[in-house]
Amino acid sequence: MQKATKTYIDGGKTIQSFLKEDLIDELIVTMIPILLGEGASLFGNLPKEQEYELVESKVYLNQIVQSSYRRKR
Repeated sequence: MQKATKTYIDGGKTIQSFLKEDLIDELIVTMIPILLGEGASLFGNLPKEQEYELVESKVYLNQIVQSSYRRKR
């Protein structure tokens, strides 16, 4: 049995490439209430749908929301 390893990755294109290769089991998404206008898709196009379940959601400074998700396999 192989031991699970946790690795932190960040950055739009990096995360998108890991998602496309189906290598992400946990996501932490932080939302800050500032609209920047046009932008790239957060997760890009994926070859197939991936389902995640909410594990926890926290609010910081009464406005920043950080949500943790775990992959449903």
